[in-house]
Amino acid sequence: VNVFVLLATACLLGRAAASPAEASYNFTYGYNPAAITVNALNYTDEFGTALMGYLAYDNTTMVQRPAVVIIPDYDGIGPYELWRANLLAQLGYAAFVADIYGVAQVQGPALTSAQSSALDQMYLMDPELLLSRVGAGVAEAQMQAVVKTNATIVIGYCFGAAAILDLAASWPNPITNNVLGVMAFHAASPPSSEINMTVGNPIRISVQQGFDDPSIPQAEALMTQEMWESMGVKWEWTWYSQTVHAYTEPDLVGANAGSTMAYSATADQRSWQALRFYLLDLFSYVTPQNQYANTTVFDTTSSFA
Repeated sequence: VNVFVLLATACLLGRAAASPAEASYNFTYGYNPAAITVNALNYTDEFGTALMGYLAYDNTTMVQRPAVVIIPDYDGIGPYELWRANLLAQLGYAAFVADIYGVAQVQGPALTSAQSSALDQMYLMDPELLLSRVGAGVAEAQMQAVVKTNATIVIGYCFGAAAILDLAASWPNPITNNVLGVMAFHAASPPSSEINMTVGNPIRISVQQGFDDPSIPQAEALMTQEMWESMGVKWEWTWYSQTVHAYTEPDLVGANAGSTMAYSATADQRSWQALRFYLLDLFSYVTPQNQYANTTVFDTTSSFA
């Protein structure tokens, strides 16, 4: 079974039209806009392709901080990814939304599902190109003045989740330098025949997955986990019950019963908390904004329901 075909199919299921709902959600809550700077950064990949990513950070200090690189879902950079970056910036990190499709490509809610699916299939069928774009985003994030260059985590949603699992498997490729871990949200599970981890791979892997996600056969998930275990990889895999694909996506709030893609407030909130603890664990980095004891809205809110 080809993980790239599985993921492309999953992104088609349950989304018959474009996702204009994403543009109508309130993406301004959960952080203080006055304290967050967002810079558009022009950069290129190794082939010279023009890319534009977005760096968000708390502007009340210029101290260097760990970086969280975000790889978007199948419609590329949109309000959703930028909102996640702002939330992470509020927690004290430097968050960089990487550009996979390039500045020449329209991205976000303006794309129809058919257009988004065609794009993600094109890149998933060319893993070398996809890996190059992910690596370019990681490198650009690590060059920023507010970033601690030796502390990077890469996260991804759907299409982006498949890409970051491929990134982790590419170690010791230099593009993984200073990448401490990856966290995948509602990804397709890569079969062991496609993702050959190297013994000694230090990159920590976390997968946050819906148990009823049709893109991931249970036997294939177990095969992947057993392969990771046999290679000495440090991994964790969280299943969310009664949860299907794309459970963090705002345009899927109120999806029809039986849909293969639907928002889940429980899975969204708990996977967000899992990310926060994961970052604290790997970075060993605590600020007044991200202490465990902090119970402000910035710690607890990640739900559209």
